[in-house]
Amino acid sequence: MSPKHRRQPMPTAPRAAPEPGEVLAASLSNIGASPRRTLLEDRSRGENIRTAAGLKLALGVVADGIGGANAGERAAEITVSSVFEHCGKSTEGDVPKLLESALEEANKRVFVDARSSRRKLNMGSTAAVAAIVGGRLYVANVGDSRIYLIREGHVVRLTIDHTWQEEVVRTGRLSPTEAARHPRREEIVRSVGFDRTLNVDLGLWLRGGKESGADAVRAQGLPMRPGDQVVICSDGLTKTRHDNPEAHYVEEAEIPALIAGRPPQQAAETLVRRALGAKVDDNVSVVVLEMPGGKRAAAPFRLHPAIPAGLALLLVVAAGIVFLPRVIGSMLPSAPTPTIPPLPSGVAFVSEIAGGAEVEVPGAAARPLRPEEIVAAGPGVVLRTAGAGSYLRLGLADQSIVYLGPDTEIELAAIADGAQTLETTLFIHRGTVVVAAQGVMGQVVAVTAADGSSGRILGSVMGVTFDPFLPRMDVDCFTGACEIIDLDSGRLPITINAGQHVFLAPDGSPSQTDASRNDLYSFANYCGGLVPAPSGGGNAVPATRTLGALYVPPTLPPTPRPSATQPEPPPPPGPTATPLPPTDIPTDTDVPTRTDVPTRTDPPTHTERPTRTPQRSDTPVPTTEPPPTP
Repeated sequence: MSPKHRRQPMPTAPRAAPEPGEVLAASLSNIGASPRRTLLEDRSRGENIRTAAGLKLALGVVADGIGGANAGERAAEITVSSVFEHCGKSTEGDVPKLLESALEEANKRVFVDARSSRRKLNMGSTAAVAAIVGGRLYVANVGDSRIYLIREGHVVRLTIDHTWQEEVVRTGRLSPTEAARHPRREEIVRSVGFDRTLNVDLGLWLRGGKESGADAVRAQGLPMRPGDQVVICSDGLTKTRHDNPEAHYVEEAEIPALIAGRPPQQAAETLVRRALGAKVDDNVSVVVLEMPGGKRAAAPFRLHPAIPAGLALLLVVAAGIVFLPRVIGSMLPSAPTPTIPPLPSGVAFVSEIAGGAEVEVPGAAARPLRPEEIVAAGPGVVLRTAGAGSYLRLGLADQSIVYLGPDTEIELAAIADGAQTLETTLFIHRGTVVVAAQGVMGQVVAVTAADGSSGRILGSVMGVTFDPFLPRMDVDCFTGACEIIDLDSGRLPITINAGQHVFLAPDGSPSQTDASRNDLYSFANYCGGLVPAPSGGGNAVPATRTLGALYVPPTLPPTPRPSATQPEPPPPPGPTATPLPPTDIPTDTDVPTRTDVPTRTDPPTHTERPTRTPQRSDTPVPTTEPPPTP
């Protein structure tokens, strides 16, 4: 086989045309541009499969082999084929467990094969695995191959590298500067087949490793959007250039522009060609998965014309953006906000649930929420919905109404009481929230995103969406006037009116004001009429439906009937019963009246963040020599 022939891209097997609504998948591997490279030690594969349990997976795997002679390519080949074979035969219904067991099976096979010959003794492979199941993304990773999410022209890396440099920095053994100068910085500390056991990284790292391992694992099952793309690649695509240590063969920031408007096969080819054009000295492999329903011809999204491609700085800069939308004014007469009966201070009442919803407090595992349950606010009290049709409605003690849309997670940190707590604080981690604050105590309701951006309302209604990938908080005003400001930029506040939408660019400049995105808030019949329902070409006046009981005071227990041998005691002076406090809420026939006191979740006594899943043990700095780099 001639060197020229060996440097050609690895052929892709012909596949049947995708079914309607099916995730598109493509893969490509290339030996690279260096004439000294004579072996293709990468393997890649992406396609739709169905498991023995009936799960339909869009599965993508990239493996980068480690070892001399042909040991690396052998390890990579075993890794990829084992993952697909194991997933196809498995009856496991939990996707993260399925991916973990698939890599463990691959590790066992590579380990056994490596011991069959002295020549293959040190062989191993990286493995980056992504699976889309039911419109949700799951990942598993070992080594330094990577997985990226491309959404609306932005790129977010979802994996962390298991290299000596990354491990010593994460564990605090060395500073990033010290680790970058160390001669062992590129050594791989986790690989398939090097040890008898394998520590699979099941974290979906949305914050680049700044979050805990437990938080990263909890992010598994990320909801995907139409047109979202997942790029899985070996390190040859994005590694540091041999001729320019300050640059990479393909910069992460340019990936969205390179693949925009291209189907997966063309996208993979474009990325590989870009690396070859930069004279990449390593094998290059790419798998592209694409969600159906996107606009193929859409141009890359731009936040601001002064930012041509500086998406690499987007996450860093956006973390310092603080949004302060203040909604001022009264409710529209035609859309009165339903009132809330008095509640104990500092609590929220669960008045309506659709689909899956759960609560998590510090020191306890997450559990399902129950209708008519009382939840005490406090640091670390997390509420979340799960599923496309899910939503949750809360009535707060400060008379505010809060709706959580589908696949939304918030922290109910504090509820104003007009005395000690003057502000109601919600932290939105992801998803969609609608807040109606009547301001009866003059309190402000603040909606703060996970990256520190914040929105605030007073006496009116506002919708907020937060996407942690961009990251970006959008504000939609439905009544009154809205004010939005970036505190870091020193700019004056921007005022928008009811029926308008706005967001801020990373430099603090506002987007062009456009119409409020009412369709995004269509859940729960447009949040019980708080959001105007679109009609024809414009927004119709909201038709407020009955909110239903938010809090049912306990009913007094019946008085025991006297026995026949005992005379009835004389009636006490005054009225014989205390009437319930009046309320102007119409009675819903479909809302059951409870006769017991709703369960109250005690407030937490400390401020630690919740831990739903026991934190996975990150790989420590190896005490033995790690496998050599490819």
